[in-house]
Amino acid sequence: MIIKVGRTVKKAVIEIDGSQLLNALGQLPPNDVKKLIDTLFLKKLFRKPDFEAVAAKARRVVKKEELSPRVVEEAVAWARKQK
Repeated sequence: MIIKVGRTVKKAVIEIDGSQLLNALGQLPPNDVKKLIDTLFLKKLFRKPDFEAVAAKARRVVKKEELSPRVVEEAVAWARKQK
């Protein structure tokens, strides 16, 4: 939100919690959400998760849930398509 005052521009700050943010993002078209996330990456405000941390968590889930190799392969194939 931008409020113009005379010749100067002041930016308003709006504080919202996580659920309000999710509700607001859920109302946006998917392309707008993608542009927003791309902007965060470009500004280096959001980083991709560390591969080692993700792999360790995945190993724990596979072991805990006793997932079959077929299910794991399907999950990996699905995740790779999400790029």
